[in-house]
Amino acid sequence: MSAGLSRTIDRLRQPEYTGENRCTPCTAVNVVIAGILAVAVGVVVPLAGIAVFAASAFAIYVRGYLVPGTPALTKRYFPDWLLAKFDKAPAGYGLETDSEPDATAGHGPDPIHERETTLTPEETLLEANVVEPCADEDDLCLREGVRDEWHERMDAVRDGDRPQQLGPLLEADPEAIEVSGEHPDDPVVVRVDGYVAARWESDAALVADLAGLEVLAERVPGWETLPADQRSQLASGLRAFIETCPACGGAISIDAETVESCCRSYEVYAITCDDCEARLLEVDA
Repeated sequence: MSAGLSRTIDRLRQPEYTGENRCTPCTAVNVVIAGILAVAVGVVVPLAGIAVFAASAFAIYVRGYLVPGTPALTKRYFPDWLLAKFDKAPAGYGLETDSEPDATAGHGPDPIHERETTLTPEETLLEANVVEPCADEDDLCLREGVRDEWHERMDAVRDGDRPQQLGPLLEADPEAIEVSGEHPDDPVVVRVDGYVAARWESDAALVADLAGLEVLAERVPGWETLPADQRSQLASGLRAFIETCPACGGAISIDAETVESCCRSYEVYAITCDDCEARLLEVDA
């Protein structure tokens, strides 16, 4: 590819609708439309039909769609259950169960990435006496001793070496672990040998989970027999009870927000640190 053509493609490309942000339903719909247009033109002028399809495919490749407004139309008129099957937005955080490699990865995923087990964190935390019914409302609250210990452990792990801390959870050699996220409010992506192994909303959320895993290990019966993804679910469930920011120690806020992904819009409840704006938890409403 010539440098001039490459620059032209870069100018036309819409990153918000291509690459990892490409909406699969949008692409499929537009390819069908391109095919219909090409056939219609090809009936009259066969070579022109081929040219129309080639030009349409190029537009879909660099822009993400052929028909203007396609992303908005698919979000509006396609059923949510269908869009959710193609959604590439991080619908959840924690350990990945369907990991894909970076382009430079050369090894297959560890068995941890192939597990997919679920449990009910609230019930487990209640049975383990980590949380208890609140005294003044119909809800669950952290036990006071658990709260104090959790915050002490957060203070201890905050400035630690993340690959070393994540090694036991990911069942991986710390030297094979890469942790991204430069700023306090950046999402954290953890890779093992190039494969995405886990995600956290922020380093503050990761600190809360690392400390939470230590707290839970001492309280949840049969902890050592639980698979890593269930331990991660429990740590994330504990994070829902957090009261102050693990990063800056300040107040937190709980708000409902609309999140835009490649394929759809959906409501989430978000817990965020007021001072450093680190996202602590995001759950689908």
